[in-house]
Amino acid sequence: MSFSRHMIFFIGAILCSFTTLGQEDVVSTEEMLVEQQQINFQTFFFEALQQKAIGNYDKAVYALEACNNIDKNNIAVLFELSKNYDLLIKYTEAEYYVMKGLENDPMNLHMLRHLKEIKTKQNDYLGAIKVQHKIISLEPEEEAELVILYIKSGEIESATKLLKKLDDLNKLPEGLRALKESLLQEPDGSIEELSEPIIVENPKRKVDLLKEEYSLNKDFSTLKMLLEQQWKNKQYLELLKHSEDGLSLFPAQPYLYLMNGRALNSLRKNNEALAILEEGLDYIIEDDQLKSVFYEEMSLSHKALGNNKMATEYYNQAIELKAK
Repeated sequence: MSFSRHMIFFIGAILCSFTTLGQEDVVSTEEMLVEQQQINFQTFFFEALQQKAIGNYDKAVYALEACNNIDKNNIAVLFELSKNYDLLIKYTEAEYYVMKGLENDPMNLHMLRHLKEIKTKQNDYLGAIKVQHKIISLEPEEEAELVILYIKSGEIESATKLLKKLDDLNKLPEGLRALKESLLQEPDGSIEELSEPIIVENPKRKVDLLKEEYSLNKDFSTLKMLLEQQWKNKQYLELLKHSEDGLSLFPAQPYLYLMNGRALNSLRKNNEALAILEEGLDYIIEDDQLKSVFYEEMSLSHKALGNNKMATEYYNQAIELKAK
């Protein structure tokens, strides 16, 4: 009897151990699948950033769609999809994806600004004004952006009132002073002489006008618009030149370090890009989204230099910040 009881106990112990091993195998397999999905996501997302950086927006979209299949609600993926479709001049798709992103993060300033630009490019100025009001509720200092939108939508009286208000509060940007004077001189608020230079469809002509305005005023808002246009038009030498000029005038503006770093990366001066981007990080105060863009660019620098480990580390930090 004693022998039988010992045998039963022994067999039971073996069966339990097999059961435990089987459960551990299932858990281990599930963990491996999750880890592989994460690796696939990172690989596709990084590929998308690289393709976008060299202007292959179709390929970037393809990689991002693969990311989206892995994680449907990833804000960084939705935002990047929108930006690439925008660069492909596919505004319907661009608006769709940025709206999907805003469903998950309705107060995201970067996505709201992007949505406003998409609305503007489609001549939906009333829609752009509505978005700009949301932006102002989060960032009151951007109220001046409404002026041009009011003019483009034909709301001249609203533009004039806002210009007066900003002037009274000493918040009128230098670039809008001439516009204010012109509007106030017209008894009926007519801006026929101004409408043509304000609404410019030709990108190259727009860059030329911005360069002229910046050379006269040397104000940051005009410089920012100029650098954005040069980046979109892949004018990397001009971008490098004007971002360097901007840094000499506005050394505490992190945006200028970012654009200078982008220009250097695009010109394959990756070590110099890293140095300027690291310097610019010191000027970012409580802006995780902007910091994430810096990390993306630094990741690309390290990738180009063959520092894959550092490239992955900065990429992961960028993703973490974008998810906040």
